[in-house]
Amino acid sequence: MTKEFLQIQFRKELINGMLYLPDSNKPAPLILHLNGMPGFEPEEEETRLGNFFTSKNYAYFAFDYVGVRQSTGLFEYIYSQENINLVLSKLVHHPRIDPSRIGLLGESFGGAMGLVHTSRDDRIRCLAIRSPVYDTEEIPKMKVFDGLVQMWRANKQMRFPKINLKRSFLFQSRHYNPMKQAPYLKCPVRIITGDRDEIVPVEKIEKLYKQIPDKIDKEIKIVPGANHKFSKTKDFEIMKNYFLQFYETYL
Repeated sequence: MTKEFLQIQFRKELINGMLYLPDSNKPAPLILHLNGMPGFEPEEEETRLGNFFTSKNYAYFAFDYVGVRQSTGLFEYIYSQENINLVLSKLVHHPRIDPSRIGLLGESFGGAMGLVHTSRDDRIRCLAIRSPVYDTEEIPKMKVFDGLVQMWRANKQMRFPKINLKRSFLFQSRHYNPMKQAPYLKCPVRIITGDRDEIVPVEKIEKLYKQIPDKIDKEIKIVPGANHKFSKTKDFEIMKNYFLQFYETYL
C-alpha cells in the first residue's frame, strides 16, 4: 500500500484527505469514505479500513469536511455536500483511479450524506452505509443537539459559524434529507446496522430502507448486539466483509 496526503481547495478553504492505494499500478476502483460528525481522522483510516481495502486492490480515500479538524474553515451541512462533489471531481482524474468504478462508504451522519449525494450523482456505481442517520431534519430537534455542538467545539474537532445553528441546520437539511432523497436512488445499496444502536434506532433505519425503490438491488443487514459504532471487533469484521462482498459484486 502507498499513501498520498491530498489537499483540495474548496473556495478559500482546504480539505485535507488521505488516499490509500494498492500496490498494483493498474487504475483501481475507488471507495470514497464519508465520515460522521466528526468521525475518524483520515490518518486513522489506514489501520481501520485502508489496509483492508487496499489489500483487495481498491483505492480508498478518507477526508475531513471543511470546518473539521485540520481542514480549514467553518462547518456547514450544505457545504459538506459540496465538499463530496468536489472531492470526487478531483479524484476521478487521478492516474491510479478508475473513474468508472466508484463506490461510497458512509458511516452514521456520513451515511445520510452519502445517500443524498448518490441520489444526485450518476458517477456512483454502488452505495454502502453503516448506521445511517435516517432523517437529518430530526437532528436539530434532538435534546442533545446543543450539548453535542459544545462538545465538538470544546475538543476542537469541529468549528461552526456564529449563527443560530439549530435554525441554519434545519433549513439546510431540508434540501439534503435522506428520507426525501432515498426514492431517487438508482444504484445498488447495502445498509448495515445493529439492533443495539444507542443513537439511531433500528426501526428508524428500516423506515429509511423502505423509501429506497424496490426495483434496485437493495439489502439491509441487522447485526444482533452491534452498537452504533460497531465497536466490538467481531461486529466490525462483519461490517467490513459485508461491504467487501458488495464491492466485489459491483466494482
